[in-house]
Amino acid sequence: MNVKVLPVIRVIAFLFFISLMGRNVFAQSDAVLVEKAVAKLQDMTSDIPSDVRRVTVYRLNYNENYLSEETVGYIVSRIEQTFREYSALTIISPPELKPTNELKIFGRDSTIQISNTKGRSLAESNSELLLETAQKYSLHALIEVSVQKKAIEGFIINIRMIRPESQEVVWVKTLISNQVFPKEDIDKGKLIFINVGVETIIGESFKVDSITTDAEQQILNFNASVTFRQPIDNSVSSYFGIRSGLNIYKGTQDSLYNATLLNLGVVFHYGLGEENESINANRLLLTLDADVRFALTKYEGSIFTISPGLQFNFTESISVALYARNIISGDELRQKDVNQSITFNRLSYGLQCVFRF
Repeated sequence: MNVKVLPVIRVIAFLFFISLMGRNVFAQSDAVLVEKAVAKLQDMTSDIPSDVRRVTVYRLNYNENYLSEETVGYIVSRIEQTFREYSALTIISPPELKPTNELKIFGRDSTIQISNTKGRSLAESNSELLLETAQKYSLHALIEVSVQKKAIEGFIINIRMIRPESQEVVWVKTLISNQVFPKEDIDKGKLIFINVGVETIIGESFKVDSITTDAEQQILNFNASVTFRQPIDNSVSSYFGIRSGLNIYKGTQDSLYNATLLNLGVVFHYGLGEENESINANRLLLTLDADVRFALTKYEGSIFTISPGLQFNFTESISVALYARNIISGDELRQKDVNQSITFNRLSYGLQCVFRF
């Protein structure tokens, strides 16, 4: 033999060996998943109707692109074995009701009928023949088995028992190799919010020694706040909370209206529409805030405001809020140690980005 050919033969033999090992491991893993699923059937047979004693498997539902006939056949045999051992059922195997994978052609004098009976029994294509066969073998129920395979759950096997006369489903169970329990819903009504935004305010006038001078200009309020919220009623998505934050007023023309204010208040949120499962919240919230703002640094005084608004939740963590703020009382701030004050327009508007935790 040519010496140069030997390495090639060795590589081919090695790959063939690896292929066999891979198939064997895959088959073993499938068998383990089947056993995990079928083992759960042992505790499910107690509620089979007492008048159901003689049964047969007459229909198989599965996707042949993902599951082989051998795998499904093994699953059915394990189900039948479990029924025999853990219930009072007698498993009958009439040839007329055996699921087949054949293409049947029925011919008569004037017509030819082609029937694809893949995964079906011959008698299933004819209701009279189905009932006749069931009566012939004294069958109390027909069993339908549906099999799926998923990456995480493994095998999902649905078993239905159907009375042949009425087609009534009298018993249904689902077996899953790896049961995946849904994540426990966390009460997202109890949340911490951080609001960061900007508000546009109009400064109207300033007063010096009782003399008022019009000095209208736009003021930008750069604000940040923290909100602690919890639900009032989860069934209607209503929430109540408290808020504290800082507001920095900056005049767009000069420093006359520059001020820093601390705000303390309460918030009320009401969900509009249905709750969205992907974000575990309503997409749209109606908001109502009421707070008192206390002047810091060079000014003194307080302002009481109420602001209705809308908050749109893009994701579970990020939202955008639009609001209109109305000053109910205290639209004037006085400068410390100087007989001078500034006055604001009572209506303002704002935009905030909301981060939820």
